[in-house]
Amino acid sequence: MKPTGFIFHEDYVKHDTGTQVYSFPDGGTMNVGLEFENHHRIRYIKEMLEKSGLLQQMHSVIPEPARDEDLLRVHTERHLAHIRDTAAKGLRVFGPEAYGCPVSEEVARLSAGGAIKAVDIAMGEESGLTQAYALIRPPGHHASSDQAMGFCLYNNVAVAARYAQAKYGLSRVAIIDWDVHHGNGTQDIFYEDDSVLFISLHEAQNFPSDTGDVTETGAGKGEGYTVNVPLPSATGEAGYRHAFEQVVLPVLEEYRPELVLISAGQDPNGMDPLSRMMVMRPGFRYMARTLRELAERVCDGRVVVLQEGGYSLPYLPIATLGVIEGLMDCEVDFQDPHSIPERPLMEEAIQAVQKSRHALAPYWNHLHDTQTAHK
Repeated sequence: MKPTGFIFHEDYVKHDTGTQVYSFPDGGTMNVGLEFENHHRIRYIKEMLEKSGLLQQMHSVIPEPARDEDLLRVHTERHLAHIRDTAAKGLRVFGPEAYGCPVSEEVARLSAGGAIKAVDIAMGEESGLTQAYALIRPPGHHASSDQAMGFCLYNNVAVAARYAQAKYGLSRVAIIDWDVHHGNGTQDIFYEDDSVLFISLHEAQNFPSDTGDVTETGAGKGEGYTVNVPLPSATGEAGYRHAFEQVVLPVLEEYRPELVLISAGQDPNGMDPLSRMMVMRPGFRYMARTLRELAERVCDGRVVVLQEGGYSLPYLPIATLGVIEGLMDCEVDFQDPHSIPERPLMEEAIQAVQKSRHALAPYWNHLHDTQTAHK
């Protein structure tokens, strides 16, 4: 079993996104319960890890809040002031579909701090460890340098990448984002940067509906270092495996990152209310295991997994169990009570992956078929 760090703080549950309330013209309202991104998500994941026995095999670490200098490597002063002031005023809305409460700025800073601590572990700060999983919230990949969005206040994975560069002098950091929603904030932050490779596998035109196309490949010196693989609805494990084999792994093998960061949203699962994908526990185990093995080949096993989305309260802990099994190189004795028919590799998924390869082939020799590579 691969030694693994576990980052968590009890204060993550204090981030209160409120309830969903519908309003009617006559002044009436209808409360339909907690917002999708709520504290039960991480409570259930942690309980699953405890009761499966995995948590007892992990090295638990309590993070510290990110400092201003950590956040300002990614975000603007104006953004920090906005998040701080919105929380201080007790307002619920921090940005488009980004909600919180008076302590949310502190918790978001602690979430980014969890990502930072995970980097320290992967870089050898804890004896014998080169990998870590951070069970953090709020998530981060929709937050841009100056905009909170989609449940995200600060961009945790971007903060982690910039911290790794600043503290450890890394020149090649890879971010792989398998959240079902496009990591538009992360893409924006690194779009013109060749020192951070960003790879996103997501459901095509889900959220945000206007980003994540294969033609978005970076700009300036970052051209070719943004990799988008938008997949059709109902893509299952076979489709994700195909995308890994045809795009993700070849690009990573050529890039040779010094650190692998994973934005791990388990919302491509077949039970999630905010997606229409069909990946189950074995698929998440495959993706985590494959990236761990890649990291072992190219960067001494340095890999960080950061919790992003996932909104099916019954299935999120099971899907995340699969991630940790892949990360730790094990399978625990837990029978998944949920099942859906395995999806064969669909022609639509094959075509989607081929479009991504075609768009990126000019920049990566490992994707080079008949075109002339630029690199």
